[in-house]
Amino acid sequence: MHRTLIVAVALALAASLAGCSRDHGFSRSAFGSKFIDRTEESAVENAGAPARIETPDANTHVLVYERKTFNQEDGNAKDALVKVTFRKDAAGKFMYAAIDFQAE
Repeated sequence: MHRTLIVAVALALAASLAGCSRDHGFSRSAFGSKFIDRTEESAVENAGAPARIETPDANTHVLVYERKTFNQEDGNAKDALVKVTFRKDAAGKFMYAAIDFQAE
């Protein structure tokens, strides 16, 4: 009887965790660390594909991630967007330049 109860609780816990989305799954610092000192290609391999890429000019790419982060310093408030800017260096590679977290 106890074994059945333990299995039922374990299955219920697994089902509830499976139902959780990956939205807002990273703290700002953990997500931001995926970009520092990286090329755009390396950053995408490390952090995953963005929702979209903006190109404000020929030397700048902005990777836009949606619902990826939360702010630990503000009661775990959720961020709607994270914009990660890459600028072309002298060698022609797009390198990390800045990150901007936009709260919901």
